[in-house]
Amino acid sequence: MRGRLRLSVMLMVIHVGGVAAGQPQRSLSPQAGYQASQVTVAPVPTPPIPEGSTGIAARYPGDVGIENDPDVLFVESFDDSVDAICSRWESVAGKSLMSQSDQVPPGSGGRQSLLLTRVAGGTDGYQDGGNLYRRLPNDQGGYGYDQLFFRFYMKFNSDHDPIHHYGSGLVGFRPTTRWPQGRAGQRPDGDARWTSQVEPGDFETWFFYSYWQGMGGSPPRGQTWGNNFEVGVPARTVARDEWICLEIMVKMNDVGDTNGEQAYWLDGQLSRNEEGRITSYLGKGFPASGTWIYDKFLPYQTRPGIRWDYEQNRGVPIEGGRPFPGFAWRNNPELNINALWLYRYMSQPETGISQVWWDHLVVARQYIGPLTPLPE
Repeated sequence: MRGRLRLSVMLMVIHVGGVAAGQPQRSLSPQAGYQASQVTVAPVPTPPIPEGSTGIAARYPGDVGIENDPDVLFVESFDDSVDAICSRWESVAGKSLMSQSDQVPPGSGGRQSLLLTRVAGGTDGYQDGGNLYRRLPNDQGGYGYDQLFFRFYMKFNSDHDPIHHYGSGLVGFRPTTRWPQGRAGQRPDGDARWTSQVEPGDFETWFFYSYWQGMGGSPPRGQTWGNNFEVGVPARTVARDEWICLEIMVKMNDVGDTNGEQAYWLDGQLSRNEEGRITSYLGKGFPASGTWIYDKFLPYQTRPGIRWDYEQNRGVPIEGGRPFPGFAWRNNPELNINALWLYRYMSQPETGISQVWWDHLVVARQYIGPLTPLPE
């Protein structure tokens, strides 16, 4: 698994003194900035948060009529032609990969899903994985909200190749754009952008992959790649040939505070470690303890940590077993949750046929929960 491999490498780096042997040491001053591992907050118990079939979907069996709920902001049922589906999104890539499928989650009130098929050599010259992006208008005539929930269903075929990145998440850009912004490896400015997504990686486990102004640097030069927050917890194997319900929540911080949050649910359940403690819901002061290893957070672990020091151009030891500091997603109130990005990024040539189905996408102000099956 990508995250565990990187963690093993980082722990080896710690052992040899905080620098990667044989690597040139130079400062990446444009990446320097405060890191969340430097923030101290008081520990608090993980707050109550809904799970299971207790959300909006419980009132709409099969999701029939869910688009009429006052807390629902956007629904994509994928029950139209590919052209009609794409017309509801502002940016579409890989349309040639997309087709209609009669496969739907059990208990669905829908007729079809969207199928993205990637084959060796590409389709009509397109070799990436497929991409849907759109902004989220609000009732003030602009875009964005301070807290949102995003739920959708997916299914991977048994022969699916490993995925480099999987954009199943919420994002914020200032100013908003009709197209997604990537900028991998760059620390975002707190008035410009942030992203929060959940990935299946190489199908061995799920994990957060987030960019924000407080992200940590990593060896050998302090690069800032997407931060993970559940390293060292039991793997959550990604099922194939089965429908999976993924829900993501992001809550923006108050400017000047680190009280932003993020969470995800798989089939309506938060992730937990072997002791039953929640690991996939993080905010100011919870988990109540953990350790930073560069850009990774190890929930509930107390070993000494390490962060990248840009002035010394190396890793420096830090105290372990401290509460999670929360998220300072922004330092400008105009930066909020203003877009939805659903994509599959495949950076290596296809070796066979990789298929993913998408269905029952809902964005709402409140917890949505898994699909409630229609009565038989």
